[in-house]
Amino acid sequence: METPIQGSHLQGTRMERCIHDCLACYQECLICIPYCLSLGEKHAEQKHISLMLECSEMCNMSASLMQLKGEFAYEHCQLCAKVCEACEASCRNVDPNDSMMQKCADMCHRCADSCRNMAH
Repeated sequence: METPIQGSHLQGTRMERCIHDCLACYQECLICIPYCLSLGEKHAEQKHISLMLECSEMCNMSASLMQLKGEFAYEHCQLCAKVCEACEASCRNVDPNDSMMQKCADMCHRCADSCRNMAH
C-alpha cells in the first residue's frame, strides 16, 4: 500500500515527465512548421500547419499549467492528449518517408501518452 508521501512522489515524477514531454513536443512542432512551409505542397497545407500550431500551443500551455499546479491542469492534459494524437496522425500522413515528419509524430505520440497518464 502506498503512503501519501510515496503517492505524491509518483505523482510528482509523472508530472515532471509530462512537463518535459509537453515542452519537447512544443519545440518539435515549432521546428517542423518552417520546415513544412519550405517544402510546400502537402507539407504546407493549412489544416496541417494549423494543427501543428495548435499542438505546440496546447503543449506549452499544459506544461505551464502543471508548473503552476493549476486547478485545470489535469483537464487540460486530457485535451492536450487529443490534440497531440491528431497532430501525430497528420504528421504521419503528410509523408511517411519524411524523417522530420516521423520524428514530430513520435514526439506527439510520447506527449499524448504522458498527458493521458497525467489526466488519470
